[in-house]
Amino acid sequence: MRVLHVVQSLDPAWGGMARVVPELAAGLKSLGVDGRIATLAGGRYGRPPADLGVEVLTFSAPDGSALGRSGEFNRAIGRLLDETDVLHLHGLWTGQNWSAARAARRRGVPYLMTPHSMMMPWAWRRSWWKKRPVGWLFEYGNLRRAARLHALAPGEAEHIRRLGFNERIETIANGIWPEQFEHPPPADELIRAHPHLEHRRWLLFLSRIHVQKGIVPLLQACFDLAHAGEEWHVVVAGPDTDGLQRVLTAAVTRKGQSSRITFLGMLDRRQVLAALGRASIFAQPSLSEGLSVSILEAMAAGLPVVISPQCNLPEVAAMDAGRVVPPARRAIGPALRELLAMTPSELSAMGHRARQIIRERFSWPRLLPQYARLYESVLAESPRAARR
Repeated sequence: MRVLHVVQSLDPAWGGMARVVPELAAGLKSLGVDGRIATLAGGRYGRPPADLGVEVLTFSAPDGSALGRSGEFNRAIGRLLDETDVLHLHGLWTGQNWSAARAARRRGVPYLMTPHSMMMPWAWRRSWWKKRPVGWLFEYGNLRRAARLHALAPGEAEHIRRLGFNERIETIANGIWPEQFEHPPPADELIRAHPHLEHRRWLLFLSRIHVQKGIVPLLQACFDLAHAGEEWHVVVAGPDTDGLQRVLTAAVTRKGQSSRITFLGMLDRRQVLAALGRASIFAQPSLSEGLSVSILEAMAAGLPVVISPQCNLPEVAAMDAGRVVPPARRAIGPALRELLAMTPSELSAMGHRARQIIRERFSWPRLLPQYARLYESVLAESPRAARR
């Protein structure tokens, strides 16, 4: 079977989607699913990393295009679909969804759509005045006509169902290769750049510096805990996608917390693994998620996590692998205070349970067969199956 994945960017700065899609496509090869990815590159779309283990086709788009419209992609999509059995669209509100779904319907190629949290309440309402015209123009119709809408967690599936576009909803999680996190590299490079971090215990936030990720109430809670555990240091790492870091840095300085909160900026893959290996606690109390790759990776690294219900990981509370609290200052603070007061062995035991959750429920070897069956099911229900 041949699957074409369409995603707006594979640049690491674009977050978890850019990491998950190549791992999914490459991992399915062993199950007889031949995948390739069509994406934009250049300008604000960045560049895909080299050697992703799957064929990547890149197309240029004018930097000023709000939807990422690409004439080059539009001219190629018909030919690509003639060589495709199932089309998989990742994300919403893109010019690629417009042209790809339309071309798929004309050719009888079934398609499924993974919103990647974009149909969760906070994300759905955000900038609604921009999204609604796009929805009326093409995206609402795409959602209605999709062979499946793919949710990453039961909580996300419920919100998708409530919007009422399509009852054909399948839930399969994002995956992780747990072995990648068992022996992380040392954090020597990060510590050389920030020597004051060497003898501190790290409370790590590792994600896009964006309001959605709960960074604002998290730092507010950390301000309140300034004297709770002098050995602890808040380490913030990730790309600054919307210029929010400047505002946060100013707030940290104004509160006199510059000696206790450090921004590392965007990290490469080796540095990400090193930061996860060096940290003791991970915090990302997001306002909206489908299923966060950064949280899954932190759990795979054996870190107890402080997250929100909107992160769609009730397993964390059920297995005592961290704390699940509302993404608000007054809720995050007590959760952090409790974890900061724990001994290293208590935190390690909590992190061990986090690792167990990943191995049992979120590892790619367990999930990839489910994706293969999903594609087979979508294809079997379409006229395309008769022509195979």
